[in-house]
Amino acid sequence: MDSAISSTSLPDAGAPPEMFTRQATGLVRSARASDALFYNVVWSAPALTIAFFFLLKPSFYQGSSFLLACVFAFVLGIPGAFLYAMLTTAMPRSGGDYVFVSRVVHPIVGFMSNFSWVFWQMYIIGVFASYFAGLGVSAWLRMLAGFTGDLWFLKAANWFGTDWGIFIAGTATVVVSGLILIAGTRVFVRTQQYIFALYVVGALLLPVIISVLVSHAGFIHQFNHYAATLEGTGDAATKVGAAATAAGYAHSDFDFGRTILAISPAWFVFGFIFGSNYFAGEIRRGTRTHYIAIPGALVVSFLFILLLFPTFQHMAGGEFLNQLGTGDPTKFGFSGGTPAYPELAAIGSGSIVWGTIILLGFAFGLVLFITQTMLLASRCMLAWSVDGVMPAGLGAVNRRTHTPIVATVIIMILGIAATAIFTFTTWLTTLSNLFANTLTLLAVALTGIVLPFMRKSLFDASPIAKRWKGIPVISIVGAFAFVAYLLTLAVLLTDEGSGTAIKDHVTTVLIETGIFFVGAPLLYLIAKWVRARQGMDLSLAYSEIPPE
Repeated sequence: MDSAISSTSLPDAGAPPEMFTRQATGLVRSARASDALFYNVVWSAPALTIAFFFLLKPSFYQGSSFLLACVFAFVLGIPGAFLYAMLTTAMPRSGGDYVFVSRVVHPIVGFMSNFSWVFWQMYIIGVFASYFAGLGVSAWLRMLAGFTGDLWFLKAANWFGTDWGIFIAGTATVVVSGLILIAGTRVFVRTQQYIFALYVVGALLLPVIISVLVSHAGFIHQFNHYAATLEGTGDAATKVGAAATAAGYAHSDFDFGRTILAISPAWFVFGFIFGSNYFAGEIRRGTRTHYIAIPGALVVSFLFILLLFPTFQHMAGGEFLNQLGTGDPTKFGFSGGTPAYPELAAIGSGSIVWGTIILLGFAFGLVLFITQTMLLASRCMLAWSVDGVMPAGLGAVNRRTHTPIVATVIIMILGIAATAIFTFTTWLTTLSNLFANTLTLLAVALTGIVLPFMRKSLFDASPIAKRWKGIPVISIVGAFAFVAYLLTLAVLLTDEGSGTAIKDHVTTVLIETGIFFVGAPLLYLIAKWVRARQGMDLSLAYSEIPPE
């Protein structure tokens, strides 16, 4: 028998008739603890966060210490990581927080928190697809031009940096990611293993090694040579400083207040490192599986940043990076846009081979992230379908590939739409989803607090039935997580760079809370009304743990 609850019934609920649309999801356990760990590390996006932090810092976080902000975000993320590991151990089902919250707090709360979560994951697919084109494909082609002198590569790079180039490349990325997932969980797991290896080598190890071996003076020499090859710009590094001064840049000493606000981009890494819980029903179980996969990934990602950020900043120079992110890039030979850390690390290497590995490792990490996001969103839709909140066809699982194809195709379409929104409009920013997603985390924290009291028999029969001085440990962890999430929400509502600062983005905040508190509950009530007309009491499904 599994170490977690193996029965689908919740003992506290009596023995109502079973209401699930089917008694097995059709999914299979294809992933190991290591696969879940790899998933969470890539999905936390430490490499991309470092890349866009240097681009955001001059505008929003001047004077901040990103490393210190990461320490704060890491500490804030610890209780949530353990909470998700505990809840996933107790209820290892695909669907993640939807299952936890709907079975413990209330079905409406569970659906509204998870629906909002999935809605904003569709948007983030568009964000990453766009970055794949701009920071991946375009940067790689520009690097080829910078090292070979072939200006055809530069023309191609500049095209991929245009709105239409970003949208077309981003759309192709979404489609390829969806096809990987449609091919089946086993294919996804194998693909993830290969890309994870490339990601670690390209986006982490090589940049760290290069940053340690190359001096700042050596980097500046390489940068000047690279810019001269691209567009004939001489002494580009000096022109970076001049362009920054023209744009109003001024050196800023350490600012603790700005460092607190920089928790926002750091939260992108450390607040949401539990993605594997959404396909927990497909992970082979062990007593420590989810503790390895979730808190373990938190530590690995923290070490990733501790290794990469300071070494890279030492090579490139903190002041130079601030100037680079401030000035007009056309003034120093980069008409296609400001180079981010992967391209800068490639420049520092002075090698087309090492540069290609760096940029492809970074870019394929973005592709993998999109596939991972599709995976978790499809499993949430599957769980809605099994419970009867959504039509059964949405969660139909292919018998050969063991993947919900209809849900995946819908997610692909929504991801393409999100790519268009992020590329062609200024409605939302890279970090706009953090506020809404942290609201979901609050619901999960509440679940952890009340689980031992609302579902006592479930708790007592689970592997997490531990107490400290008579108080359930999960309730303590949930309380710490709840406070951490409230503090983070306060930062997100204050930080102008978050995209949800209340003074500048009140409309965005109202839309996000409206989807959470109004839109999703309305959908649930409509589904309940439809099921009632079919002679079914939808609420009865929530008295049981969903099938595997």
